[in-house]
Amino acid sequence: MHYYPMVFKQATYHISKIIFIFWAVFCLGGCDRKPPLPPPVSPPETKQTIRLNGKVTAYETNPEGNIDRMTLDQGKQKSEIHFPPHLARQILDIAQLNTFVKLKVDQRDRGYELISLASEDGKNTFDTRGIPPPKPSPGKEIRIKGTVSGWIRSRQNETTGFVIGRKTVMLNPEESRILAPLLIKAKQVEVTALERDANDGTINTLQFPPVKVKEITIDSIVYKIR
Repeated sequence: MHYYPMVFKQATYHISKIIFIFWAVFCLGGCDRKPPLPPPVSPPETKQTIRLNGKVTAYETNPEGNIDRMTLDQGKQKSEIHFPPHLARQILDIAQLNTFVKLKVDQRDRGYELISLASEDGKNTFDTRGIPPPKPSPGKEIRIKGTVSGWIRSRQNETTGFVIGRKTVMLNPEESRILAPLLIKAKQVEVTALERDANDGTINTLQFPPVKVKEITIDSIVYKIR
């Protein structure tokens, strides 16, 4: 009967010692550690609405050949003004080359975005706001057979498309990486594609009209395009 208290005290002593050791190890190993810093947050893009006046001296295109920006000569400087490609026809009706225009733009970190424009006399105006892109149109399916007669390249000299049967077939970077080497050596190419809707508002500057490719057959091997 006299031994039970001693056993209890001894057991309590051992448990307390173990708890103390774990607490010491935890503090030495983790108490001095600082929590990881949160990832840096990019500052919000600044935007300011301003007005610009000047002469339209050039139009530039996106990789698909659609006009999507103008160069405005303001006398002391030239500015590049961006706009959605589907608004190009309406914009060029007013802002033809070598004409003076008045613009309202958003000045962003990446450049100028067109809000509205007016002719020099103010009689013709156009507002880009609230005009959504046209709904996708399937277009007429066509088949083109032949060989590659030309290549479309970006400013960085990267292949972005090819010409076959007086049509331009555009390729994304992954498609170009896989198909361009095969097309160079191909003896026979067949393309199944959809013609673009002529009423989508875009103005394309490529020599031959672009088509939306669905399938390319290279020397009897079929490649499906998503």
